[in-house]
Amino acid sequence: MVAPVVEQAAAELGGKVKILAANVDEGPEAAANTGITSIPALVFFKDGKEVHRIVGYVKKPELIDQIRKHLGVA
Repeated sequence: MVAPVVEQAAAELGGKVKILAANVDEGPEAAANTGITSIPALVFFKDGKEVHRIVGYVKKPELIDQIRKHLGVA
């Protein structure tokens, strides 16, 4: 449900951020390593450290605002 929103945000930001996806059903270690207990979950990392987390559905404008705020993307 959130995948199209993330893909649209990535396209709009034009490569200014790297967006990766993990399937927690196929790779539960990804969820364990990041402390994800609910999905969908979006975890923002900057310089290798978590700086923000969104759990649940988010609309594209809010996602882009959060990316800009927490990752310093113009």
